[in-house]
Amino acid sequence: MTTLGRLLVTVMAAAALVAVTVVATRYLSTPKPAPSAVEGAEPPATSSAPAPAEPAAAPTPPAGATVAQSSNPGSADLPRPDGRAETPPPIARRSLGEVGPPPAAVPAGLPAEASAKAGPGEACLPVGMAAADEGLAILDDRPVEAQKRLSEALRAGIDGPKGKAVREALNVLADRLQLDADSARGDPYSKSCQVASGDTLIGIGQRFLIPYELIMRLNRMSSPSLVAGETIKVIQGPIHVEILKGRYELQAWLGDVCLRVYPVGLGAENKTPEGTFLVKSKLKDPPYQPQHKPASEHRASGAPDNPLGTRWIDIGDHYGIHGTIDPASIGRGVSEGCIRMHNEDVEELYDLLVPGASKVIIRP
Repeated sequence: MTTLGRLLVTVMAAAALVAVTVVATRYLSTPKPAPSAVEGAEPPATSSAPAPAEPAAAPTPPAGATVAQSSNPGSADLPRPDGRAETPPPIARRSLGEVGPPPAAVPAGLPAEASAKAGPGEACLPVGMAAADEGLAILDDRPVEAQKRLSEALRAGIDGPKGKAVREALNVLADRLQLDADSARGDPYSKSCQVASGDTLIGIGQRFLIPYELIMRLNRMSSPSLVAGETIKVIQGPIHVEILKGRYELQAWLGDVCLRVYPVGLGAENKTPEGTFLVKSKLKDPPYQPQHKPASEHRASGAPDNPLGTRWIDIGDHYGIHGTIDPASIGRGVSEGCIRMHNEDVEELYDLLVPGASKVIIRP
């Protein structure tokens, strides 16, 4: 073989060796690992949906909390079109520092501040506050209107310092209007009555549904004698009573206005019944003779240790409104179910109520 031939063979062999080395390097070497995924990056989508993962246990709610349940059980993880699971947005929760139930929704038209202060059945409290402010502002100039507005405030359940002012003002207004000897201009309850021949206080009282004792009070009469032709002051009754057990309070109402507010004592262990009663009878200086107690505990009429005090107003079923010899029991629940009053208060109330016509409504 010539020298040129040997050179060509060497070049071809070297080229073949290079080609074999390249192929071997490409197909026989170990592949490098892929770069790790970045934390928090979204993983690539796959063509098939992954197997559903076991749901994590929900945190245990605090005691007293209300757990809202889905209307579609088992739908906590909803499949998306791309095969991944979609978690619904979390329910808004109160911070862990808040104690108690979630705040109630504020009724339409009621300020949030007033709603927070109002208890059950007190949604009308803002109305009562407005009526109280208006009534107290016109006490001297327009007493008839003031009495009506303050009575509305009392009906609305006004309490606190302003409630005390309302109650005191109502007592004063009644003395100026209905319970004064002069008929106030514009007062719908005050009337003038001209005495006719043969009239008696009892007969006039029956006509206007008020006790004869009240007619004597109104006209500052020392005796029940009447003179034909004279004019006397009367009011159109009857007067009714409402007792609010929760407040230990008795209110005397004439139509839409409150004439008197008195503190009372009530039955121990909620023994004072609730409901509507009718005044059955009245008695001055009543004897104390309970049938369920021995005679040794009975007390005579007018006895200084008679627990009924100076007056008894019978409302039926052995219950009544009476006086007391224990003033410290007023404002407390210590009786066997009757309503106790200070003696001077029950003596005044006695002169306002008519047996067979006046009602006594006892509320919680």
